[in-house]
Amino acid sequence: MNASAVDTILGLNPELGTLPSVFHRVESAVNDPSSSFDAISRAIESDTTLTAKLLRIANSSLYNFPTRITSIDRAISVIGTQQLRDQVLAATVIRHFSHLPVAGVDMESFWRHSIATALLSRSLAGMRRESNVERFYVAGLLHDIGRLLMFMHLPQKSTQILASRDQAQCLLHQAEQDILGTNHAQVGGDLLRAWCLPPVFESAVRYHHQPAQAIEYPMETAVVHVADCIANALRLGSSGERFVPPLDDGAWQRLALSENMLERVIHYTDTHYQQVVDAFMEGA
Repeated sequence: MNASAVDTILGLNPELGTLPSVFHRVESAVNDPSSSFDAISRAIESDTTLTAKLLRIANSSLYNFPTRITSIDRAISVIGTQQLRDQVLAATVIRHFSHLPVAGVDMESFWRHSIATALLSRSLAGMRRESNVERFYVAGLLHDIGRLLMFMHLPQKSTQILASRDQAQCLLHQAEQDILGTNHAQVGGDLLRAWCLPPVFESAVRYHHQPAQAIEYPMETAVVHVADCIANALRLGSSGERFVPPLDDGAWQRLALSENMLERVIHYTDTHYQQVVDAFMEGA
């Protein structure tokens, strides 16, 4: 399976090739320099389910505001337009795939792992005092999205991959590479490119198992790589991986965090994990 095969899949299933229209309306409003909070609010509020999810997220311990946020206008003013746009992307992607049949995948466990990786990515970036930590959060959420595409459209090959993983006792992405000549990270990168998302997301997803190859966005990729390793070690959900991927020394050194900070990152994730899972998964 290669990029042309991904194009073929998207041709057979056009629904996968584009994100829901509400995301594009929000994206357009956020990127319009003449746009107001009201215009962005209207774009979000056109989707009542999305609105409810965003308000649950805004009122979760993730932001920990002292007073309850009851409107999207207020959420935008306290969270920020770019940050709320990223939360819109996260919510629409989860909903986009939650309604599609994926044989052999425990979707709740898949998204639990993805959300854990997102929270760990957000926390690691926060410890480094990176700007707009939500972009790390979204990259973490999307890191295994290619695996869903493979299970949806290559069910027989996916069964063979799982059998090979068990027989060889190897990492799942290594079994994918052996059988398909590619892996879920590459497929995910191709999908995000088809969605026309910012290249930072494509890079972090495409290279999260090979962070040294991320030339343009090495920090975002390193953060997602480390977050994925921690999420697998903590067994917070699963995307099908039975073993903990080895931590890339270069990626860890790039983050330049102490062991004490790592403990705080794990505590942060533990604190917010269930609330964020509940906010995203309810009615997904």
